[in-house]
Amino acid sequence: MSPVCGAFNRINEDVTVEINSMMRALNHKSAAQAWLVSEGVAKRWQGGDEPVKGFVLGQVSFSIREQPIERPSFDCIGNLAVLFEGELYNSQALEAKLDPGHKLSNGSASEIVAHMLEEVYEDNLAGAIKKVVRLLDGPYCIAVNNGAEIILVRDPAGLRPVFYAENGDLQAFASKKTALWHIGLRNVKPLRAGMLASFSKNGIRLDEAYTLEDLGSEVVIDDLDTTVNSYCNLLISAIEKRMQNLKRFGVLMSGGVDSCLIAKLASEAAAEEGVEVTAYTAGTYGAADFEHAEHFTRELGLKHRVRRLSQSEVESYVPSVVAAVEERDIVQIEAGIGIYAALEMASQDGVNAIFSGQGPDELWGGYTWYPQLIARGSYEKLLQTMQDDLARGDIETFDRENKVALAHGVEQLFPYVDNEIVKLAMSVSPRLKVTSGKDTMGKHPHRQAARRLGLPAEYACRGKNAAQHGTGIHDALDTVARKKGFTPRLVASIGYNSEEVSKEKLASSTRYGYKYDDEELWQVSQHVQLFLDSIAYDNGLLNKAERSKIEEFLQKA
Repeated sequence: MSPVCGAFNRINEDVTVEINSMMRALNHKSAAQAWLVSEGVAKRWQGGDEPVKGFVLGQVSFSIREQPIERPSFDCIGNLAVLFEGELYNSQALEAKLDPGHKLSNGSASEIVAHMLEEVYEDNLAGAIKKVVRLLDGPYCIAVNNGAEIILVRDPAGLRPVFYAENGDLQAFASKKTALWHIGLRNVKPLRAGMLASFSKNGIRLDEAYTLEDLGSEVVIDDLDTTVNSYCNLLISAIEKRMQNLKRFGVLMSGGVDSCLIAKLASEAAAEEGVEVTAYTAGTYGAADFEHAEHFTRELGLKHRVRRLSQSEVESYVPSVVAAVEERDIVQIEAGIGIYAALEMASQDGVNAIFSGQGPDELWGGYTWYPQLIARGSYEKLLQTMQDDLARGDIETFDRENKVALAHGVEQLFPYVDNEIVKLAMSVSPRLKVTSGKDTMGKHPHRQAARRLGLPAEYACRGKNAAQHGTGIHDALDTVARKKGFTPRLVASIGYNSEEVSKEKLASSTRYGYKYDDEELWQVSQHVQLFLDSIAYDNGLLNKAERSKIEEFLQKA
């Protein structure tokens, strides 16, 4: 984990204040090193105010694994400066393919990518980057500067967040929105998965680099046994590669098939390597997840840390989670609270890498409303919707997960969205995933793989329960909002409507799922959303348009 930032002024004005502000926003008490790159030179960042102009890059690095800490790197002749945020699981194989003339000093991911780019770069930096990223195995956000432009690129699934903005002559990017808001940029946007952005005197320009569609979206497999066999092998490999150079790690545990399967496979692999594993679960008292999670970990003999949150503790977490997630969206906050509390425990234990079970619902057909897409439409409708949901995984899931992790100095690992698993899942017929319009279970290749890999049926066949409901957070937030005076009556009296603040919904349930499932369960509770809007506003978050509209409503209240 090594969040990045960068700034460029088109008329070459000083950007010292801006870059230092962004570095402070990214810095964390558990960070190991921090760097600035300016005019082809990398220097340790000490929080000073040495003047910098032109293209400037910054990086804050954490020591997560027993391997070189990420830092800025250059090609052999110093023409290209590279920042790498993420993991490069095939680094040794890529380094072995480099021309022997390259001189590598530490074998970090940024160094390997810098020399890979050197071998293909002539006069088109974006073209060279597009060639190189197709060879990378792992989550990444990469920034490259050649003296004339900065190019920022994100992996196909969007497993490392990064955002950008501009105002007049100032252009900037950072791994957190807050870093950009702090320097007065209030039109912040996410760089979407698989995209690249070029920052130069010509402005910010976007282009596709290596997207999910490039991984392959043609359905060619319609045999369940073939699918399950391939999936089992790929999943084991995905977990093992993410365990590289870790001495200990955690697993987020809900008691559902996704987290139980990860916990089982990861703990078995860890036992062979002598690596310590701990499971973490957090939610309110009486939450459904606890019983299933604790029963499973006892059966597995896995160390399990549990945090049962009182109503007052949920209330105390809300401002911190809103600040960490950097969103106002109700589902983002609901889903983030349990994760935030679990990762807080992990951080306190000194565990700085943790496996997550995110991904199978979009890949294998796990959402409860998917069967209704067949019943009321067709398998073609289901296939397109699943592809759309997967494509929005960056802004609806992984950005939140990573930002909550960064708040605690912890790195989240997502084996279910390994490139090879995504390729396989996208090639499998949706008829194998959801067998009919009455199939309330779904995810059949995933569940069959879990059974084949030794997961007991009671866990492999447990139904889907959204994180915010399984942890009890949804109901707790309603109570907190009312306690703070945010009630349906207040909403009606001021004419509040969350869609007047922003029409974008950051969850499939609130975008369309409520139309096919329990509408009352999934519709946005306006009084809770107004409560969260007030917290985001008071904490100086959000873009200008959202803040202006929220201010109007709060003045009426």
